[in-house]
Amino acid sequence: MQTDAPFWDSLVFDGIDEVEVEAVTAAFGTVEAVARGRPTGAGCPDCGLFSDRVHDRYQCRPKDLPIAEQGFVIRLTVRRFICGAADCPRRTFAEPFSRLAAPHARFTTRLNHALEPVGLALARRAGAQLAAQLGFGAGRMTLLRRVTALPDPASALRGFWAGTTSRSAEARPTPPS
Repeated sequence: MQTDAPFWDSLVFDGIDEVEVEAVTAAFGTVEAVARGRPTGAGCPDCGLFSDRVHDRYQCRPKDLPIAEQGFVIRLTVRRFICGAADCPRRTFAEPFSRLAAPHARFTTRLNHALEPVGLALARRAGAQLAAQLGFGAGRMTLLRRVTALPDPASALRGFWAGTTSRSAEARPTPPS
């Protein structure tokens, strides 16, 4: 089943300007959106020089949040550009899709944000079972990696408590040397 690409562009990729949907197909419980980058080029992450010379293309398939109890996969065509700066150590670079997914990611940013509370609340096997019920399709180790990647909430308080001393530490005798 082929569907209207502009409708999906506004529904699924709302607010993500760097992606253009070419086609959407639905078969066997999975919706697949074929997408590519919109801009004509990109800036080199090392030197910042804008390039529109395409070196190569490859496809990645990050999973996204399910739609109407069906799995949703994006078949994204990523272009590799040639950096034109002679003194730049990077010869080629991939176009960034920072609002959609991190580089080399298997899940979109939206799916990662949805998995974080599941991992924090249940973690491991119970979290994986809930994720499967919700249609996220993430395993127990994936949930554990999401939880460990989160910033430590206690680290924000360390700066607040850094200048104070503990009374119990002052009352303890020092060990003999």
